Amino acid sequence: MSFLLPQRDPARSLRYELAFPAYARLPWPLAYRLADGQSKIYYHRRKIQREIMRQQMQTVFPVAAPVRLDQWLHDFFRMVEQEALDTWFYNQKAATTLTTLQGFDVVREARQQGRRVILTSGHFGRFWMAGPAMKAQGFTTGTITRDGGQENMHGLHPAEHRYRLFKLKILAQVLGGPFLIEGGDLRSLYRSLDNHLITLVFDVPYPETQPGSVTVPFLGGKIAIPGGVYRIAKKTGSLVAPFFMCDGGKGKVVAEFTGLLEPDNYNVGDFMSLLAGHLETRILSAPGQWWLWEALPLLQRE
Repeated sequence: MSFLLPQRDPARSLRYELAFPAYARLPWPLAYRLADGQSKIYYHRRKIQREIMRQQMQTVFPVAAPVRLDQWLHDFFRMVEQEALDTWFYNQKAATTLTTLQGFDVVREARQQGRRVILTSGHFGRFWMAGPAMKAQGFTTGTITRDGGQENMHGLHPAEHRYRLFKLKILAQVLGGPFLIEGGDLRSLYRSLDNHLITLVFDVPYPETQPGSVTVPFLGGKIAIPGGVYRIAKKTGSLVAPFFMCDGGKGKVVAEFTGLLEPDNYNVGDFMSLLAGHLETRILSAPGQWWLWEALPLLQRE
């Protein structure tokens, strides 16, 4: 007779299959506190990731004390856990309680005037939480994603791959716009701008510099980022509305819209520099909210 505990299937995840679904049954303030507490486990468990991020933060903030770096890293791991928990709240009424839209009136007015609008942000904060709040005001949203195919093209842990597919399915249902896979036929996206807002993330890292990328100042150096947001906006005659999330760490977030940009007033380099500058300002004020510290060397390739 064996008294050994049964081996847990390495392809399964207690985090995604048990913890978050259970938290989502609780009142949201308690649920997000539990996710915050859970983040401390991952802060200690993911030592390699943590130290890579610490090194990158130190290059950008060379005089930051260790205690400041630790706080930013704790902020990061809390954001990751709370953003994952968001997936189970997107289709709950609490989602609109959790998110405030600030400055969204300019987007509403542009749509009322018949203008197409592309929303854009960096990998900063829990940005998908803006979607349910916009849907509650009558605006459906779509996007282009690198995930979504049934094949695990990025070599993710099986549980992580299943979670991402689940998350995209929920988002597509809740947000109501088209979810297209990067590299596919984008003609439907162009048509969709007549009826939907489209969200495009602009600080996308690739293993190799992509055709059409531009080099822009960023965090004391330079990075290469795709100019796709600008080119799609130009081609479709769309205005661009940058927005960024402000997160106090207790569950609630504010989606702050910074105004509307008319692509015809810029060239691609100046336009993408402006977007990168907006993102840089946010990172400098809340370093732990940026998802891509580990990927900064990929972005820095010119």
